Amino acid sequence: MGFLKDLFFGGPGSKTAFRKVDWLDIEGRWRAIQVQASSKAQADTKQALIQADILVDSIMKQAGVAGTTFGERLKSLRTVLPNHVYQKLWQAHIKRNELVHEAGSFVAEWEITTHLNAFEGGISAMRGLK
Repeated sequence: MGFLKDLFFGGPGSKTAFRKVDWLDIEGRWRAIQVQASSKAQADTKQALIQADILVDSIMKQAGVAGTTFGERLKSLRTVLPNHVYQKLWQAHIKRNELVHEAGSFVAEWEITTHLNAFEGGISAMRGLK
């Protein structure tokens, strides 16, 4: 019962906790990521995905979502985010992990579009939790 109370009445990671997020800063950072992603250079597109992941994590941290890692924080939002948004964020995060941890990883053009759309959808869904 405490979880539901926190979720709807303002505890850490609650819907209302997303009001604490600096959405103006988020918008500016998102625009910079989009510019970087429009580059044809592989290093830039990789960095855009990594920065998008960092941005989503920043939103979760600002909202006080429980967890010590991106994955743990995202799992805390499983019942709050629409399932399709949640699943796409997981896939985008998995791609980010591949880029960071596997030498020689590559981002195809369709992947940058797909995963940036996932991060944008996640940001939009979280913003709607205000």
